[in-house]
Amino acid sequence: MRSRPISLLIYFNEKEYENLCNLCEKTNLKKGRLIRLLLEGYVPPPAPPVEYNKLIREVRAVGNNINQILFFVRANGILNVPDLKVELKKLREVEKEIRDGFKIRKY
Repeated sequence: MRSRPISLLIYFNEKEYENLCNLCEKTNLKKGRLIRLLLEGYVPPPAPPVEYNKLIREVRAVGNNINQILFFVRANGILNVPDLKVELKKLREVEKEIRDGFKIRKY
């Protein structure tokens, strides 16, 4: 059985329906879910751009590589500076992509 057994037919004019569709597109939510959230008083923020997940994966990969280098340093007492420099350079590149993509200002 459905968790929401009550259905409701709503009539919109062209502009109202266009606004609803635009908001659904921006938030990446279905119309029913969006309307329920709005009725609860919550205005959902716009969905992040598609590149967001790619950048998060890159940041995690670089962080993982740096952790592996630090684990090796702690275990052996030897710092592999070239590998660390490569990973830090990757981290700076990802940081620049994030700033450029999301218009984050550098202070």
